[in-house]
Amino acid sequence: MKRTTYTNLLNRTLEIYTKGDYLEAYNFITENYKGIKGNLAQIYNFRYSIANEAGLEELALQIMREAIVEKGFWYQYKYLIEDEDLKSLNKYKEFAELLDICRKREIKAKREEKPDLKIIVPNKMDEKYEHSLIIALHGDQENIEVTEDYWGSCVHKNYLLALPQSSQIQFSEGYEWKDIEKGTRELKEHYESILEKFNVDSDNIIIGGFSAGGESCLVFNSKGNNSDKRIYTCCSVVT
Repeated sequence: MKRTTYTNLLNRTLEIYTKGDYLEAYNFITENYKGIKGNLAQIYNFRYSIANEAGLEELALQIMREAIVEKGFWYQYKYLIEDEDLKSLNKYKEFAELLDICRKREIKAKREEKPDLKIIVPNKMDEKYEHSLIIALHGDQENIEVTEDYWGSCVHKNYLLALPQSSQIQFSEGYEWKDIEKGTRELKEHYESILEKFNVDSDNIIIGGFSAGGESCLVFNSKGNNSDKRIYTCCSVVT
């Protein structure tokens, strides 16, 4: 049986949702999200938004409460205020209280935001020999964990795998590349630090990314960071 991935789960939910089958979409994601490796905060966001669109306002608030109060997640204040799927919740006092919690957490998270990088080395890595390198960037509203789930198998083929995470946080564990210039600067810093720390085969470096991460790869490439033609950039979706 084919494994259901985080992206598969969200895409299938959206496919059902866009057909107007809101209750079916809610039931689908609720019945299938457990055990999925991905951003749980985003899954909760889908659940409470779709539940509310299905007319289940009290259930939507219950899921929001669980996500924000019990799980400690936060969501972008502007999004919660403006999202059409949540408009009907404005009449509830609890909704306003949850928004205020998110607003405070967002301010704190924005103040502390910084880029991150995870490097996974092959089991048989020998520092005496040069290793091929793959740098894989997440898409918007994703993170290192989501990316690793798709690219992790590269390590078994003796690749050195680097997983950068943007400093630009959008909500709990959801990062974006909205400021492309900033993102490419961070990517350049990661790239240079990797070459300093590891014995990399300069003729076999691949930089790939999903969605907005792919766009950042292309901008990085256009700035002459692969002028020696030894870096290959791809933007295709990895499934």
